[in-house]
Amino acid sequence: MASLRTTRALLLGADESLASLLADVLGDLGIALFLDAGDAARPDLVLAHVERGEAILPVLTRARACAAAVPVVVLLPFADERLVSRALCQGARACFALGRPLDELRALLRSHFPLLETTHG
Repeated sequence: MASLRTTRALLLGADESLASLLADVLGDLGIALFLDAGDAARPDLVLAHVERGEAILPVLTRARACAAAVPVVVLLPFADERLVSRALCQGARACFALGRPLDELRALLRSHFPLLETTHG
């Protein structure tokens, strides 16, 4: 019988208030949030907060250095198709604009982790 492991998310580039908000949202889905790559021990997902478009590539590079093959969701300060397109072209799995409703973030995460739907619905 396989043991269940908590889904782990590593958060890069966020301040304490954003980290706290995301910890609550992710906790509702059964995802543990970590702010330090050493603590995350093989994360299943990386959330990468980006303030400006030119920061996308360095943040994605850092995410890959911390967790090579896991999905990266870029957190943008606002919805901007140009930034979303840039992030996706540079390797992000998905993007979320922080001004959007948090239910949209939950839906996005469930779409990348279908097991969340059945275990933490």
